[in-house]
Order: sequence, then C-alpha cells, then structure tokens
Amino acid sequence: MPSVDIAAVDQIIRDVALTEIMPRFRKLAEGDVMMKAKDDPVTIADQESERQLSARFMDYLPGSVAVGEEAVAKDPAVLAHLAGEAPFWIIDPIDGTRNFVAGKPEFAVMVALVRGKQPVASWIHDPNSGDTIMAEQGGGVWLRGKRLSLVKPGSGISTVGLVGTRVKKLISDPSVMPTDAEIPKIEIGSCAGFDYPRLFAGEATFADAKTARADFLFYRHTNPWDHVPGLFLHREGGGYSANWDGKPYDMTEPHGGLLYAADRDEWVRLHYLFRPLMRHVVKNAVWDW
Repeated sequence: MPSVDIAAVDQIIRDVALTEIMPRFRKLAEGDVMMKAKDDPVTIADQESERQLSARFMDYLPGSVAVGEEAVAKDPAVLAHLAGEAPFWIIDPIDGTRNFVAGKPEFAVMVALVRGKQPVASWIHDPNSGDTIMAEQGGGVWLRGKRLSLVKPGSGISTVGLVGTRVKKLISDPSVMPTDAEIPKIEIGSCAGFDYPRLFAGEATFADAKTARADFLFYRHTNPWDHVPGLFLHREGGGYSANWDGKPYDMTEPHGGLLYAADRDEWVRLHYLFRPLMRHVVKNAVWDW
C-alpha cells in the first residue's frame, strides 16, 4: 500500500472546507439544518463536505473506504469497515456542529487514516484560522511547520482539565465526589476538535481558541470520528490514554469513556482521583488493577 503525503491530504481538507463549509458559515438558509436525533443537528455543510472528502480521499488512496459520521447516521452498516481489511478514513466533517449552527467559530474538520485496524495518520483542521495539526506514525505532531510537544504537569504553563457538561456537574456534586478531593482546575470543552489542540504547548492555535493549555481530557462519549484523530495526535505526542477501565480504546467498541494524560503515571493519578465519579456513571464498575 503506498504511503500518504500528510501535506497533500491536508490540502484536500482545506479545499473542501473552503468550498463546502465556509461559504455556509453564518449563512445557513431555512432547511439547511436538520436533526438526526434530539439535540443532534446536522447541516447541509456537514453532508456535502463529508461527501466530497470521502470521494477525494478514496480517489487519492485507491482501495480505501470512508467511515464518515453522517454516512453512519444514515446507514449504521458503514461501521463494518472498522473491522474490515481495507484501509479506511474516519471523517468528522464538522466537529462542533452546534457551534457552527450558532455562528460560533469553534468547529473543526477531523480525519484519521487507519490501516490494519490502527490509525497511522490524522489531521484536525480549523477552517477559520486555516490551522491544521497533523501527524503520521512515528513522525511527531506538527503545526505550521513546527513540531509540537504535549503540556507536561509542573511545566509552569497555566493548564486546565477539559470535561463535558455532565461530568463537570458531577464533579461539583458532593454526593458523587468527596468534598476533600483535590480537584484540579477544570473547564467545559467547546468540542473535541478544539479540545485536543489545547493539549499541546506553544502559541495559541485555532480561531478564537482559549489560551489556557489542557493537561488532561475526560470524556464519556467516545465515537470514533470524535476521538480517533485526536487520540492519534495525543499518542504521537507521547501521551497516555485509555478507557475508564484501563483498557486501550477500541474503535469497534466505542464505549466506556476516555481519559487522556501526559503520561501513564499522571493517568493513574487522575483515574484514582475521579474513580468515584466514574463508578457513579458506570454502575458496578470494578477497577482494582
């Protein structure tokens, strides 16, 4: 199977963002926004950009297939490609669709290439700033021609932990988390495509991105299009991640939460700290490893 030029793939993403996403940003017409499920919008920009990305990626890499969020929403059988032998592209055409609909710039295009059931390259692109954070297996993580490194605990950089809305509420609930727990500073993430870049040190990335870096991410929902691209970037940066039960993330069984940290020791510390919350969410959990 031929190698992939990550810059060439980045250009495909940029082209599609410029033609299918940005012309519709803050210009959605009546009928351009639909609901896949309660509180789960999809727009014509999601659908058309995924269609274009899928076609162009499969043309670029003959023999590959696409697993896009919107294609799966229409036909769950598409998920069978995750366990197949053909290389496949995981595509989230607009991560942060609710922000996109609301006219907020915190949305991104997320893509990963998977071979042999393992991600080998990924891209997170911000159509507003034009930034793309990208990586290929063994090659490090890159932005604007510079290699990125993860934020390390104790580095002196102002950091937070990024969590979802429900998790933040549970952290504040004394019936869930002990009142004497030393909870680090946390914020609610804006969307996965903007959360993952904050794990890396350096200048601010992405349009209107908050300046505080993140030293851990804590997710309940783990669909592959939301997390495989960012998980690969984090791993290539030297970070450690696992499901709440300590097992490696499995994109064919995307359940069980995810916790990301700079290294395994920090992951274990955070896992112990948040174990009461995780046991509250996942009843009868046994995590005594």
